[in-house]
Amino acid sequence: MSQYILKLNENRVRRNYRGGYGLDVFKGKEACADGETPEDWICSTVTAKNPGLAPRENEGLSQVLVDGELITVKELFEREKEFYLGAAAEMPFLCKLLDSQMRLHTQAHPTKKFSRAFLNSNHGKLECYYILDVRDDVEPYIRLGFQHSPARMEWKRIIETQDLKAMDDCFERIPVQPGHIWYIPGGVPHAIGEGITMIEIMEPSDWVVRCEFEREGLVVPPEARFMGRDLEFCLDVFDYTEYTPQEVQDKFKLTPKPRGQVENLVDTDITRDFRVDRLKVQGETTLATENRLMVGIVVTSEAEICAGGSWFKVSKGESFVVAAKATEIHFRGDHAEIILIS
Repeated sequence: MSQYILKLNENRVRRNYRGGYGLDVFKGKEACADGETPEDWICSTVTAKNPGLAPRENEGLSQVLVDGELITVKELFEREKEFYLGAAAEMPFLCKLLDSQMRLHTQAHPTKKFSRAFLNSNHGKLECYYILDVRDDVEPYIRLGFQHSPARMEWKRIIETQDLKAMDDCFERIPVQPGHIWYIPGGVPHAIGEGITMIEIMEPSDWVVRCEFEREGLVVPPEARFMGRDLEFCLDVFDYTEYTPQEVQDKFKLTPKPRGQVENLVDTDITRDFRVDRLKVQGETTLATENRLMVGIVVTSEAEICAGGSWFKVSKGESFVVAAKATEIHFRGDHAEIILIS
């Protein structure tokens, strides 16, 4: 029997940076540690690309328990596409929990237009960040856009020769703090600084151009640097626009806006692939799904949720998916905060 709400299992994925301690803290685990799986991919139908690492079957694909059977959400959505996805042809976004012990490699992702033209893909990788927490011993920041933009051939030289001093000089630190919402269009170079726990929502792909080949002893193998192509091809991915730190704040930092019973964090003027809302549950609330699949992540306290007649509890750090067929979802709780992606 189809289930209107499914609680999602944790789905930790290997990456070429260390982290994960903040995810363990966020989920209330007793043993918290950094390691090679700093991301939890939520309701993911995307297989992780980890060239250079030992293969793991279905790495990146989220799993759920349905009628006693553990299956991937990809398989579930293929079985019952209209029930879960509504009018959507496929899962329209990828959502992750991410925690960085170290600064991530400087990178960029293709736009949708570039991917369609040159990568035989309908998806680029526009990203949005919702900052959850930062570690006590850091001044949190991100790199976002060039503050001192190199010419195209100079950028090629910097990457080819791994002139990291020159690469660092292209950027200034952009301060971030819990509650901030940022969006990163395809093509814009960026890097997440150390000590940040966030929710990351993006187009459903794993395309990435990595500019730094080694960070703190972790080497990015050649096959994982340029999307299976070469550097010359990837130079056209980058947006070489120069932005001052203030221009970055003005252009890429988003301001929440009231929208009915929720605060809208990311709307359709940023991307048509998904919408992100923040729901503060105080008492009882009912929301319509608008015939769209909805993913929820509980970021504070706990709440009860109901669709199709059955109530169950979700707590901080847990995530769930609501079928498009549900039409509406009921919440009740006391000071719970839930991020909703649809």
